[in-house]
Amino acid sequence: MKVSHAQALLDSSFQGLEEGAARMYEPADSRFDERMSAVWLEYRWYVHERGLAEIFVKWERVEKEACARTEVSVLRIHLLGHSAVLAERARRVLETGTPTAGRLLELFGSDGVKRESSTDGPTHITLEHWPPSAPQSLLPDETFQALSSVLVDPEATSEERHEAVDRLCRERSPRVVGTLLAALEVRPALSALRRLSEWGVAGALPHVEQALAAVAPDNPGDLWTLTALQRRLQAWARTFQAM
Repeated sequence: MKVSHAQALLDSSFQGLEEGAARMYEPADSRFDERMSAVWLEYRWYVHERGLAEIFVKWERVEKEACARTEVSVLRIHLLGHSAVLAERARRVLETGTPTAGRLLELFGSDGVKRESSTDGPTHITLEHWPPSAPQSLLPDETFQALSSVLVDPEATSEERHEAVDRLCRERSPRVVGTLLAALEVRPALSALRRLSEWGVAGALPHVEQALAAVAPDNPGDLWTLTALQRRLQAWARTFQAM
């Protein structure tokens, strides 16, 4: 499936639905010309009621003029929140391909994400159903306090902070949201921003924008990542799901 065909497929499959944030089409933005990557990217965010469909398209980093006729390697749709309409539209995209061995819904690892897949020539199409917010078992108070203290410890390494965020987020509760937001007041943490954006926490947007403002011009990788998180949060704000 060529890039132009994938774009037309997405346009028709999600026709009539609101895009919650501006698309990110990397070849059109010269700020990302020097991003160290072997691929170009396009992101979209469609919203409906309490749901968000985040779409990710990837293809070889060819000359910009050749993008439209280049084969897509990955077309992935993340379904977040709750919207039967978005789920049905996403399935239209999935069903343009040939079912793969992993087509049936499966659980991979401990992330709780359900995945379905198909192929269209060299293009791998994946539909991911991200787990909705639901009550989780609370961590023991001692564990919770210990992990929370890592996030505000100025001596903690990035790896330690990342692990603390990962373990805290297994609880997914209001106190975890509050802890992550409080930690961001002390110092930026990309892992915390990612999780909060997945959950649609509106309070994370100012922290993302602050981090964006601090990105150096010669760091297009972080600029792309943080801009994508900003757009995701902007899209969440257009739904009824935002916290």
